[in-house]
Amino acid sequence: MHLTEFHVLLVDDEPDVHEISRMAMRQFQVFGLPIRLHSATSKQEAIEVLESLRLGPGFSLASVALIDVVMETEHAGLELCEYIRDVMKNRTLQIYLRTGQPGLAPERSVVDRYDIQGYLSKAEATTDKLYTLVKAGVREHYFTGLSHGLQDLLHSLIPAAPSRQGIAEALHAFEKLARVNRKGEKAESISAPLCYILENEFVSGLADWHEAAPALARRDEMLALPAESLHADGDRYTIDGRDLLIQIAPTSVNAGLHYMLRGTVAPPDWEVFVYHRYLRSFAALWKQAR
Repeated sequence: MHLTEFHVLLVDDEPDVHEISRMAMRQFQVFGLPIRLHSATSKQEAIEVLESLRLGPGFSLASVALIDVVMETEHAGLELCEYIRDVMKNRTLQIYLRTGQPGLAPERSVVDRYDIQGYLSKAEATTDKLYTLVKAGVREHYFTGLSHGLQDLLHSLIPAAPSRQGIAEALHAFEKLARVNRKGEKAESISAPLCYILENEFVSGLADWHEAAPALARRDEMLALPAESLHADGDRYTIDGRDLLIQIAPTSVNAGLHYMLRGTVAPPDWEVFVYHRYLRSFAALWKQAR
């Protein structure tokens, strides 16, 4: 888990809705991390907030958006949904529409027409309901965003595949780029020391493990701990506090790989499995390169 908090956007032109929602969500946590609630009172304000949280084409730190249908116009919320999907190209943000006037935007027609995750009346927006939507939405956004991000990383490495040096340089460049916002500044809420050790050689690392000595020392400490099996080839993983070590066993197809990530909290099981699938592909690329 490489985030320090999760971002939720509330879009509504009624101040009371913001106040009640903020109170209801003030103690919400997902994976043990807090929610940061952003408020907007119009379509344009919401776009500005989303742009500030944007990392690149199709990617955003914003996990969930709760959007009122009727604001400055009767369909401002619906227009915002279209803008998010069609102009910003953001397919991972989990969007839930809320309305106090269901007759202006019937549920079935809205769900059929717009790419959203849910629809509810404001009368249904109890604390328990908000908790369920936000927690489920954050989980889905993180899973989808991580999966897409690792796919993009692999795609960026393929042109460099004939050369191990080229792979290492492309890897380091991508990892650094993924931690800055559109202004080129360090993105808020992202904190993840990590490193790649291939065939017992330090290849790339960030933050606490940007140099070989501390990375190799921590790797050796974790190798001495009990490990869980991931694959019949001999792949294994170890979790020690917030630190994750995934080992890809050397085979005729894969190079031997140790990958370490220091998260903000211990990783859930599914995160380990997503990284494992990516790392097997990475190890195969490295095996073929020279």
